[in-house]
Amino acid sequence: MAEDELKKGVQFEGKEEYVKDVFTEIADYYDEMNEIMSMHMVQGWHRFMMRKAGDISGKKCLDVGTGTGEIAFHVAQTAGPDGRVTGVDITPRMLELAERKEAEKDLPSKIDWRVGDALALEFPDDSFSLVTSGYMLRNVTDIQQAVSEMHRVLVPGGRVVVAELSKPDNKVVRYFYDIYMRRIKKKGRKYDKGKSIDGKQPAYDWLTSSIEGFPYGEDMVAIFRKAGFEDAKFYVKSFGAVNIYVGTK
Repeated sequence: MAEDELKKGVQFEGKEEYVKDVFTEIADYYDEMNEIMSMHMVQGWHRFMMRKAGDISGKKCLDVGTGTGEIAFHVAQTAGPDGRVTGVDITPRMLELAERKEAEKDLPSKIDWRVGDALALEFPDDSFSLVTSGYMLRNVTDIQQAVSEMHRVLVPGGRVVVAELSKPDNKVVRYFYDIYMRRIKKKGRKYDKGKSIDGKQPAYDWLTSSIEGFPYGEDMVAIFRKAGFEDAKFYVKSFGAVNIYVGTK
């Protein structure tokens, strides 16, 4: 595979519908598996994201690919009672669960949950002071377009904070990482039963294999800079298992 293709991640015909069906299938146990896949570090990653978000008290914020709402909940707590948080996801079932979870939380304001496409956000230019996203970019058909849309809807001076899985560069760490990911795929069988989705991979085969060929580190930073985030940088967490990307419009 050519280098320019590698930077687009894993792409194939019908990917958007396949991804939507995958997340509909796994929605009910998505949070549980996220905890397992992250070795119970995921909430720490999200707290780090909020530290990088800056002062968002009373601001309008957007979480793209919000899933079951975990990052949106952190944003709502940080933005406070005068903040306004919107969570967008392409999968209605994930949003149903997010809204159900929200009802059990004592958040300072109600989150606006919307079905929407990360590649064509239905918001005007310069709408939000913060855009967040977690573990979504591997699942889109055009990474550059998704990041460019985040830039478009931010106000000048607004910030983007994105978490994405990556692969450790250290060879020793990578060895143990690869072993762990194989274990994750086997553990996922408890949930996906090895069931093919849309004639393609079972859910947790996709969620692990989608990391292959996915841009991370400086390759991903280049995508953010091309979108207009000239100060884009990344932070390595959990020995390289995840990167947090930050940039300002």
